[in-house]
Amino acid sequence: MTYQAMLDRARKFERQGRPGEAAAVYADAAAEMEARGDWPSAVAVRARHARALAAAGNTGEAQRVLDTVERAAASMPGEVRAGLDAQAAHVLAAAGRTGEAARRAWAAMTGYGSLHDLRRAETAGVHAARLILKDAGPRGALRPLRELLAQMPPGGDGFRQVSAMLADAERRPDRDHDILVTDPECAPWGRLAAALAVGAHLAVGNGVAWNTLEHDGNDRTLLERDWGITDTASWREQVDRLLDAENCDPAIQMVLDRRGRGTDPRAWRGAIIGWCRERNISEDTVRDVTAMSATILRYESRFRADGLLSPDGRVESVYGYDFGRAVNMARWGLNAGYCDAEEAEKCVLTAGHRAHQVYPSWESFSAGYILGRMLRFDDGEFGEWYERSLTGHRILTDDPSSPWRRMTWG
Repeated sequence: MTYQAMLDRARKFERQGRPGEAAAVYADAAAEMEARGDWPSAVAVRARHARALAAAGNTGEAQRVLDTVERAAASMPGEVRAGLDAQAAHVLAAAGRTGEAARRAWAAMTGYGSLHDLRRAETAGVHAARLILKDAGPRGALRPLRELLAQMPPGGDGFRQVSAMLADAERRPDRDHDILVTDPECAPWGRLAAALAVGAHLAVGNGVAWNTLEHDGNDRTLLERDWGITDTASWREQVDRLLDAENCDPAIQMVLDRRGRGTDPRAWRGAIIGWCRERNISEDTVRDVTAMSATILRYESRFRADGLLSPDGRVESVYGYDFGRAVNMARWGLNAGYCDAEEAEKCVLTAGHRAHQVYPSWESFSAGYILGRMLRFDDGEFGEWYERSLTGHRILTDDPSSPWRRMTWG
């Protein structure tokens, strides 16, 4: 098999999401090049070998391969060194060495630029910008992004992408919560994105990207502290309860289901009492659930005043609160190592599908989500829980870059 055939085969494996097999083919190709004394080509292919190893999760071996080729490339032409910098950026990023990865991507951009290879220079520059944002955060990235942009030739697609990243960073408030974050490396549209957007309330509240399942953070600690989840089995139990809308107090939905179209508060209370007495439910519980109907009416009145509901709108279901949390439970489970990416995506898509079956619009979903959250935490106070939920709703319904503005419901 010729060198080119081997490289084509390795790239095909990469496109198919089989980086381990790609790494093995790159290694064989590099060995043959070394045996024939074609050292510049061997270094370039070893760098691709290291990147494929990192993509397969073998970051330790990837860094060892990278260290070996670094020494060999020191005296080689600028094109070889620029290519090595570009691949090293991916290896170091996969190993969690994001700051070093950003510097190598920047070096690759400079190297390709000196060779007048503008296409590769742009690609490396965009990669450097994304790594800078990930390493320093939006506020810390402002100065290096401006410096990076100053070194990029204007007018190209890469220049426009980095300009957009800089503009987003400049607009972002100096806080890490109640903000809309979109990962530029992940699609902001499509079936999976639409399902991920069902979890956008929590993503906005926590200041994490709404359109990706991967993020930085100690999700094992969060899951154990807030949910009592310590392993795959307990994660699976909780995510199933959320997907089946069984985490919220079932009395809430029972109360909502007793309200007919046009029913006044007194008739609604009567319907609730009648349902309870048919089932011999205790008088204490009857008092509690009828009081709940009055609490719901108070929240709906405030929702209308604040634009969460239309002037004649009302909440038909709080299942959205469980579906929205199910999306985030999938994210947390993946990052905690309690499920793989395929299982996490399946949970997200299920949550999105079930939300679309229950609600007719993003706005009605949001109102249902917030009512469920208020009845769990706010206790009729209209305090911080309410104010932050209202902030999230307004961001998601008003911001032009919000997925709720860019994608139709369902």
